[in-house]
Amino acid sequence: MSEDVFFNPGDAIANAHDFAGAMQSAEIFKQKAPLQSPLIIVEAADRKDAFAVYFEKDAHIASKRDVPVIQYHIRQRLEP
Repeated sequence: MSEDVFFNPGDAIANAHDFAGAMQSAEIFKQKAPLQSPLIIVEAADRKDAFAVYFEKDAHIASKRDVPVIQYHIRQRLEP
């Protein structure tokens, strides 16, 4: 079962064309600064080669009209 979330693309910490690249960016970010929230690596619901790293706390419950949000599938959670 996949879990879907919505994020504003402007809130991304990192973007990559493959999962390994996104994971590497997340690990580097995690080592450089204390985390405010767990990081999650997501894959765009409409593309299979678009990964991004976000703070889990920045997820939107549903599509909001006041900010552009995109649906993603959660691939990995990284605890602080």
